[in-house]
Amino acid sequence: MKKIPLYLLLTLSLLFVGGCHTELDNDIEALTRRIEKLEKRCAEMNTTLQGLRTLVNKLQENDYVTRVETIYDGNTIIGYTLCFTHSDPITLYNGTDAGTPELGLGLGEDGIYYWTVKYPGDEQATFITDNFGVRLPASAHSPQLKIENGYWMVTYDGGEIWYNLGKATGEDGKSFFDSISQSGDYIQFSLLNGTEISIPTWDSFEKLQQAYTQTYRNLVSFMALSNHFLDKVSVSGVLPIVRGEETIGYQLVLTDGSTYDFYNGTNTNIPTILAQEKDGKPYWAIRYGNDPDFEWILDENGAMVRADAPEGLIPKITLKRQYGVDNKYYWAIAYGNQEPQFLLYNGEMVPASAQAPDPVIKSIVEVLEDRVRITLSDKQEIYIPLAHAFSLSLSSPVIDNTLMMAPSDTLSFTCQIPQANPQFTLLPVTHDDFYAEATRTSDTGWDVRVISPASFVAPMTSRLDLLVSDGRGSMKNVVVTILTN
Repeated sequence: MKKIPLYLLLTLSLLFVGGCHTELDNDIEALTRRIEKLEKRCAEMNTTLQGLRTLVNKLQENDYVTRVETIYDGNTIIGYTLCFTHSDPITLYNGTDAGTPELGLGLGEDGIYYWTVKYPGDEQATFITDNFGVRLPASAHSPQLKIENGYWMVTYDGGEIWYNLGKATGEDGKSFFDSISQSGDYIQFSLLNGTEISIPTWDSFEKLQQAYTQTYRNLVSFMALSNHFLDKVSVSGVLPIVRGEETIGYQLVLTDGSTYDFYNGTNTNIPTILAQEKDGKPYWAIRYGNDPDFEWILDENGAMVRADAPEGLIPKITLKRQYGVDNKYYWAIAYGNQEPQFLLYNGEMVPASAQAPDPVIKSIVEVLEDRVRITLSDKQEIYIPLAHAFSLSLSSPVIDNTLMMAPSDTLSFTCQIPQANPQFTLLPVTHDDFYAEATRTSDTGWDVRVISPASFVAPMTSRLDLLVSDGRGSMKNVVVTILTN
C-alpha cells in the first residue's frame, strides 16, 4: 500500500478545518441578523400596541387627526405616524412575525373596545381575558411582547405572567393593520381581525362645527330681527364679515345701534331649517339637501314647534357622535337646554359631511336701491328700508355698471358721490379671487383699482360690490358686473 506523504495530509487537514470554520461563521452571522430582526420587530409591536391603546382613548376625547405620515423601510411601507390637534403623535407599525397570533381590538356589546387574539388556524378572533375571565379593556391595559428562548412571549398584566405565543421564526407578515386610509371626513383603520375604527380629521370637524354654529346664529338673528322690525327701525349700514380673503357673511347695523350677523351657506350637507305656516301660525320645519319637500320639526312629545316661540325653543342643529358603533358624527337637533337627539330622514340618521357639491343653506343679505333684503331659505325673506338714498356715478372703463377685464389685468376708475361728505366711506368687495381697493381723492370722489386673477378666462363672469355708507344711517350697494374680454 502506497503511503500518503505527511505534508499532503497536513495540507488536507488545514483545508477541511478552514471550510468548517467559514460555514460556522456564516451560521453565526445569519443567527445574529435574525435575532436583531426579531428584536426590532418586538420593539415595533410594543410601540403599536401602546399606539392602539392611545387611539382608543382618542375616541372618547375631543381630539382629531391633523395628518398621517407614512413610515418607509426602503420602498416598503412599514407603519404610520398619526398627528393630533391636542396631543403627541403616535406610531403604528405593520410588519411582524407571520406565525405570531394576531393581536387586535374588538368592540364589546357594551360599546367598549377590548383586546383580542387570533391564533394560527382559528377562524375568528377571541377576547383576551385575565385569570378571572374578565375581558381586558384596550383603554386601561396594553399588552407587552418579548422574545425568550426563541419564542414570542406576551403579558397582559405588566409582566407578572407571561404567555407563550409560538416560535419566533423571523418571517415577514402582518399582525395588526390591513389598511389605514382617509374615507371622506375620517381616517379609517382596518385591523386584520375585521375591526374598523374611525377618527375624524380636524379640518372636516372644523367645517362642520362652523356650519351648525352659523346656522343657529342665523336663526336667532332672523327671529330677533323680525321682532325688531316692528319697532320701525331701518338699516344704517351693511358691513361684510371677512375671514381671510373670503366674505362669509354680512352684519346689519340698524339706526338704533343694534347689530345682526348673517352668514353665507357653507359646503356641508347640513339640513336647512325654515319657518312654515299652518293654520295661520308659523312652525319650524326642516328640509334635507335638495329635497323640495320639508318635514315638520317635532319636540320630544311629538308636537310641532312654534317659530314665534321664546328664544329657548329655537331648534339648534348640532353634531352628535355615535360612540362605540362607528364613532362618526351625525346631525342632531336640540331645543333650548335639552339633550341633542339624532335627526332622522326616512327613518335613518343623517351622517354629517363636510363634503357637499353646493351650499344647502342660504343666508343672503342683499342691498337694494332703498332697502335690504334678507333671505334665510327659499321662502323666508324680510325687507328692511334703508335710512336714506343717494346716488353715485362711475367713470370709464365702467359702462352701464359693466367692466370688461382680461386675465391678470389691472383697471382703475373713479367713483363720484355728489352728496358725499367726510363721513362717507366706500368699501369694494370682490369675489372669485379678484382684488380691489379704493383710495379717497376728495370729499366726493374715490379712485377704485381692480385686479383680476390669472384664472379669469371666457366665459367666466364675476362681480364687484361697492358698499357705500354715509356714516349716518344710509347704505348703498352698487354691483359692477365683470366680464371677460
